[in-house]
Amino acid sequence: MNRREFLSLLPPLGAVAAGATPVPRPASAPSGPRVHTALGPVAPGDLGVTLMHEHVLVDFVGADKVSRERYDPDEVFKAALPHLLAVKARGCGTLVECTPAWLGRDPALLKRLSAASRLHLVTNTGYYGAADDKFVPPHAYAETADQLAARWTTEFRDGIEGTGIRPGMLKIGVDKGRLSAIDRKLIVAAARCHRQTGLRIGVHTGDGAAALDILETLKAEGVAPEAYLWIHAQNEADRAVHVKAAEAGAWVEFDGVGPQALIHDL
Repeated sequence: MNRREFLSLLPPLGAVAAGATPVPRPASAPSGPRVHTALGPVAPGDLGVTLMHEHVLVDFVGADKVSRERYDPDEVFKAALPHLLAVKARGCGTLVECTPAWLGRDPALLKRLSAASRLHLVTNTGYYGAADDKFVPPHAYAETADQLAARWTTEFRDGIEGTGIRPGMLKIGVDKGRLSAIDRKLIVAAARCHRQTGLRIGVHTGDGAAALDILETLKAEGVAPEAYLWIHAQNEADRAVHVKAAEAGAWVEFDGVGPQALIHDL
């Protein structure tokens, strides 16, 4: 079964568990939890069927070269919209767009696509330390975890890059094995941002060893395991590790359908 066949079987009922979690609202906002989308806050019950890990646009050139000048947003809009309309027609209500900053994140483009497709699109804050740190910006090495957390918290409070669009989750990436120094800093920063914002922490996690190290790091930061979404858990062959993480309280995400599920890069 491929993803398209799977979507055709899903009724458009309710929201699935999401790394794009409801977050605290200002006193002046409507009562009840909300999930931030490209078009504004949405009640969790209005999200509908949710695809938790998708990419509308990604640029693999690296943090030292990435730029919006490398693509025409109108051409991307034309190319992406038919696919989003097809997903919407099959009953999907929300798509979580997991492309981080320095890898092609474009909230303004997502806003246009959301309005045209009538899909809720959720973007993110955070940095991607997987792929041997190719997509980590230079300032992340120089700044402390608190400084990085402050950057991401500012995006949550004020919107991303002047767009007013607020992230609905934290997206982090780490490599296989125990966390490197920079990967550990990103996780600590995410934990501290989470404590300020309530945003769930979705982590591209290289393998089970990294997943368990993340759980220990979050615990040391006073963050509950439920705040962690283990992205690409299918990359770990030992099912006992999946069970251990789930029993601890983490969300365990397998981003594929069927026994031969593809291993995604992001």
